[in-house]
Amino acid sequence: MAKREPEACMPCRGTGRVISNLGGERAEITCPWCRGAGARQPGIDAQAAWLEGEEGEERSSLPSDAVA
Repeated sequence: MAKREPEACMPCRGTGRVISNLGGERAEITCPWCRGAGARQPGIDAQAAWLEGEEGEERSSLPSDAVA
């Protein structure tokens, strides 16, 4: 059985970068769904990671009053 190639990450379209509007300013950040790999990564829940407080570009770039 042949090994399947990884599927491109849909949110970043395989680029590893996305545009975020969090905090009111537009910024290009590392894709939280593939962590910049450009391919789907099993077991990554970008929204859960952000809510659990994993430090990343998204949270650190927000104004302190915007982070719950």
